[in-house]
Amino acid sequence: MKLLLAATMAAVSLAAGASSVVTVVTNADGKVVRKVDRARLDAIMEARTGGRILVPGSMKGRIVYVDAQARAPRKWLEQNAATFGAATKLTIEVSEGKFGFPSPKVQGEASLFVVDDPALPPLLSAPESRWAMVNVAPLAEGAGEKPQFFAARVQKELTRGFCLLAGAQNSGYPDALVGCMTKPEDLDRFMDCRLPIDVMNRFAPYLKGYGITPKVYSTYRKACQEGWAPAPTNDVQRAIWEETRKLPEKPLQIKFDPKKGR
Repeated sequence: MKLLLAATMAAVSLAAGASSVVTVVTNADGKVVRKVDRARLDAIMEARTGGRILVPGSMKGRIVYVDAQARAPRKWLEQNAATFGAATKLTIEVSEGKFGFPSPKVQGEASLFVVDDPALPPLLSAPESRWAMVNVAPLAEGAGEKPQFFAARVQKELTRGFCLLAGAQNSGYPDALVGCMTKPEDLDRFMDCRLPIDVMNRFAPYLKGYGITPKVYSTYRKACQEGWAPAPTNDVQRAIWEETRKLPEKPLQIKFDPKKGR
């Protein structure tokens, strides 16, 4: 029987008075087959593993959006940087600065400069020099009295600029935001700034060459087993800490085998 995951999530009350999100699974006829209590499953996993913790030293380097203009609000840059920061687990910041072409001063390990210069093209990339540039001046042309068009163009071109900086210039999927464009109006075909998964998957391997790496999580239990876990912060972690450090009651015995000679 083919199962369908219901599009709606139902909130139910637990005995303790808290609420839990339940995913309802139905068959093709709409009959409820199974209800999955996500909060309960999360609680079971946390009790078993101690929860997720950040692997020390896993996140290195910074990408910096260098704001070198005044036409596009800084919050637009911050929104784009926050989107990619959440999606990639990389450190992405926004800072003030200048764009001294052809050798701008890169901030962090790689920089995406945002400028307002009618003499420059909408997008430039210098991968060997670790920078890319988004120019908002041509993006404002033709927007007229529709500022939302300009805002959308800036967000989309920031996305394209980030992809150039991160080595993901194109997609295997047709008509993607990182595909071929010859004029700012081409950006208007797209509903938003989302990217195909094949593009997103290119970021981490490429940026590793710059010394930029994402967060890596492990379980507290595994960290204890590998010997790098921090001191426990709750009863669940404390129990795992003590369990993994408990000496065996029966030490391992090595017996000599005369037939094997060892």
